[in-house]
Amino acid sequence: MFEFNSRALVILGFVAAAASPAYAQNVALGTAGNFGVLGGSAVTSTGPSVVTGSVGVSPGTAIVGFPPGSILAGSGAMHAGDAVALQAQSDLTTAYNDAAGRPNCTPIAGGLLGAGGATTLGPGVYCMGTGSLTGTLTLNGPGTYIFQIGSSLTTASGSSVVLLGGAQACGVFWQVTSSATLGTSSAMAGTIMALTSITVTTNASMSGSALARNGAVTLDSNNVSVCGAGGGGLAPTTITTQASPAVAIGGSIHDTAFLANGVAPTGTITFTLFGPNDATCSGAPAFASTVAVAGNGSYNSANFTVAAVGTYRWIAAYSGDAANAASATACNDPNESVIISAAAAVASTPALSGWLLGLLAAALAFGAFAAIVVRARSQVH
Repeated sequence: MFEFNSRALVILGFVAAAASPAYAQNVALGTAGNFGVLGGSAVTSTGPSVVTGSVGVSPGTAIVGFPPGSILAGSGAMHAGDAVALQAQSDLTTAYNDAAGRPNCTPIAGGLLGAGGATTLGPGVYCMGTGSLTGTLTLNGPGTYIFQIGSSLTTASGSSVVLLGGAQACGVFWQVTSSATLGTSSAMAGTIMALTSITVTTNASMSGSALARNGAVTLDSNNVSVCGAGGGGLAPTTITTQASPAVAIGGSIHDTAFLANGVAPTGTITFTLFGPNDATCSGAPAFASTVAVAGNGSYNSANFTVAAVGTYRWIAAYSGDAANAASATACNDPNESVIISAAAAVASTPALSGWLLGLLAAALAFGAFAAIVVRARSQVH
């Protein structure tokens, strides 16, 4: 009996080891985990960016654009070149090296994430040269996700990272060997640790932190929510959509988004239209429209007048805010495609055929003759 148990324990130990690779452990951020934004040379904000967590820079000292940028009340403080920022940079270096050194990574072909590449991933370590996120990348399942990027990371306008099945922003780490750029109205989840700089363009959002070791962090009207101050406990919003019906060239189309499950959500919903015939939503958008969010409910894009036939595809992305996670639809989601047809031909007045014209002339002539006969008879009588 004892021998059987010993063998069972050995087998169980082997299974546990196989199921617990190095990436099963979170990356410890130390005091860097208190920062929504941390730069090496500078931090700059354009527009009313809102950061949940501290904002700091070291060894640089320049923090520019606060206000109009702001730190959510009670979530953090400014640290411009002080001892707190210096320690956070030291802890960031340790975390960066930890993430970069995790073994047994799974290569991502071409570094493509979302439309055109990997679209759904489970916990693990993933490696690539240059990282490119287009469309929607879904992280599904509880655990740690580490992305080792050998060069730069770029996210396309309107792209998003969606967390499902227990995945949390606190467990997602992007180790970027160069610089990261988040596209307009994109929605990122997790902590970006960049060796050089991080640029967060207009209306992009982060459920996580932007931490740059040597360069600057540049914001532009963004929501950035540090994991330790709520990034892992954000309300998981859902967004469903319904595009307007098919029309002919010259008609107008729009998209409607239904935001649900948020906790008094604010922020924005950006509607991006691709087409015609851009089946992967990877080309330049044909149109984009951003609306402000004030609670759960229905939101409409602006109208777009179509000028070419084909199939157009909408993507709707909610930015998230300090209490609510970002969410987005994907390319080719149900109800998000609109078929545009050629304009209907304008009916012309049909021409009368020759025989019909002859018949009409004969009828008129007979009518005139009949009238003469009637007048003649009336004169005789």
